[in-house]
Amino acid sequence: MNNREKLEKMDRALRLLDDLKHSQVALIEKASQLQLDAMEFNFSNMEKNMGDLYSRYSESLDMLDEELERFEIRRNKFERENGLDKPEA
Repeated sequence: MNNREKLEKMDRALRLLDDLKHSQVALIEKASQLQLDAMEFNFSNMEKNMGDLYSRYSESLDMLDEELERFEIRRNKFERENGLDKPEA
């Protein structure tokens, strides 16, 4: 695999990480809504479980944000070091 192909693969990985981040945000929003609904229904077990899920999803989102930032820095460094940030002739 040449450097251009590697960079394209890194770009694909960035898109997947970003997609995963958006999915995680959606899970957080849904868990939060379900927790509020459970409060209204007076379902304490569901309320607690949705609160726990919300916390876990939030922690996962934090980890994902950190990984996304780290990977993007490495990808950009790879692009610069290999002269791939310049237009092809």
